[in-house]
Amino acid sequence: MIETYRAAVAAHVAGERHIRECGREAKTLNQIARELGTSKNTVRRWLRRDHWDLWMEHWASVEEIWDAAQRDREQSPRDQRKRLANEQRKGELKAALDRSLARLLAEAHETFG
Repeated sequence: MIETYRAAVAAHVAGERHIRECGREAKTLNQIARELGTSKNTVRRWLRRDHWDLWMEHWASVEEIWDAAQRDREQSPRDQRKRLANEQRKGELKAALDRSLARLLAEAHETFG
């Protein structure tokens, strides 16, 4: 892959040439690729890698948007607190089970000696 395409895509975005003349919608990846003299895949790759916010706003698939939303939810402070609380509860439960098992083993040892 030629790094100059990365720079060309960056310049294209910086100059807002990725926006249609009406000023609201983005051009298609094919249109941008044709303007830059490269392939649609190259444009897609550099947009996704270097201009993620624009990619998600204009060209991302439903699956990509869903996956990004899921990652954001998983990384939210509330979810992290829930995960930590669950881990703490698991630890407490394991400790209680260990104490119960030790008590049962001690009783069995006393009874059957």
